[in-house]
Amino acid sequence: MLLSATVDPGMTSMVARRDPKVRLKDYETSLRFWLASGAISKIVMFENSGYDIRTLKAIASDFPSCDVEFHSFAGNQSGASLGKGHAELLGISRTLKQSQLIRNADLIVKCTGRLWVSNSRELFPRISERAFDVMCTLKQHLSFADARFFAATPEFINDYLFPRNEMINDAEGIFLEHALACATAKAIADRGAWRPFPNFPVIKGISGTYGTTISDRWATKVAKSAFYKLRTFVYRS
Repeated sequence: MLLSATVDPGMTSMVARRDPKVRLKDYETSLRFWLASGAISKIVMFENSGYDIRTLKAIASDFPSCDVEFHSFAGNQSGASLGKGHAELLGISRTLKQSQLIRNADLIVKCTGRLWVSNSRELFPRISERAFDVMCTLKQHLSFADARFFAATPEFINDYLFPRNEMINDAEGIFLEHALACATAKAIADRGAWRPFPNFPVIKGISGTYGTTISDRWATKVAKSAFYKLRTFVYRS
């Protein structure tokens, strides 16, 4: 599991939730969920603003059954000019090169660090059962992929996603989500395998972009899950 974090966004554009202390609390809440979920045994978390993350490390120490590896560095310089997605992808690249836990991984599941997937215990075993190069939710006529939560092989990330980082420019309306969708399309064109998630991922937490709580009412969640199953069936047909 790879979690991305930027505690102090500085002058990064399109960020409503800016207070580093508030953001740190978000990351603490999310990390506690992942550690207590029982869905995963290894977590790699990087923080790319160089902020003090001792409280996150303290939380991890309370869960000795899970291997947790932290990477902290000042790597958010491009956030102000190109946006948070560009800086995040640079952070992913740096972490994959440095991480001992990821070094021999066949699959990487990435989630934005302030978020969690409430049905992860049900979802993650089904993800690992499938063979694919990238698993993500595609939207907007396949031009936009939800980059908050996706799964991919290291080869997909290195060969298809990283080369598209230079297209990202939030000011021009080109986000990491567009880069992930383009990378997915190129992989498919090269006869790679894309798959939708086997279950609808129920994502919760606080949006850094809008500063709002991500949570659906019960009826909305049921409707989204039903639609997701129907869409997945259509993809297979």
